[in-house]
Amino acid sequence: MNAPPAWEQEQPTVAVAAAHQMRGPLSSVRLRLELLQDRFRGAADPAPGREVAAILGEVARLSEVLEQVLAWGAVEHAVTRAETADALAVAGLRVEAWSAAARAAGTHLEIIGERAGLVQQPGTLEQTLDVLLDNALKVSPAGGTVRVSVGRDAPGEVAVDVCDEGPGMTLEEIAHACEPFWRGRAGRGGRGSGLGLTIAAALLAASGGRLELGARGALPGLRARAVLPADTLARTAPAQPSVPTAGGSPLLHTTS
Repeated sequence: MNAPPAWEQEQPTVAVAAAHQMRGPLSSVRLRLELLQDRFRGAADPAPGREVAAILGEVARLSEVLEQVLAWGAVEHAVTRAETADALAVAGLRVEAWSAAARAAGTHLEIIGERAGLVQQPGTLEQTLDVLLDNALKVSPAGGTVRVSVGRDAPGEVAVDVCDEGPGMTLEEIAHACEPFWRGRAGRGGRGSGLGLTIAAALLAASGGRLELGARGALPGLRARAVLPADTLARTAPAQPSVPTAGGSPLLHTTS
């Protein structure tokens, strides 16, 4: 598996300041459009209402981009208070949260692994998995499988893999994947700001971890791996599922 090379991190300060300044006017525009939309409800000509709805959709998309820019900047000021967490329990909750989206896309979402204590800045693994699962579900074909695997990696590390069956990424794409606003082949033409992996990588780095991207060997798709420091003070416990079992395996849970 290849890790994205270190890249010179751009200071998001100016972008964050601009995003803060745009929040107010954008909210005002949204409110005015919603009032205008109400005027067109039930109108004889539905075309103006459809046009306003389309504009509102673009305003919502711009709001998402602004929120991601703000989240990117917030990593700079992340608290230094670390917390411990069970990687399998955290991953199980995020898989459950994304299960409805997976069913709607016709994609199987599975989790397998063992309990593993880790140390992180609060919410790091949760936010990282939201980015990785969102990306995986967007690129996976209908009927495909997205699998989350949790386990101990190298000594002193815990790894959580998200594997999809999409088109994967070339080595060149992997080299640029964590750059702000960069989007690969699979993301072009779709929704999103190109900041998801940037934020995930920054969050992991702030917790002493890293994001690794690579091929799945002979299998199609991409493996995105979140690596975080292990909780070395945690007592070793037998592997246990954090979610209901399925398929006869004590460590496998599937949402479909």
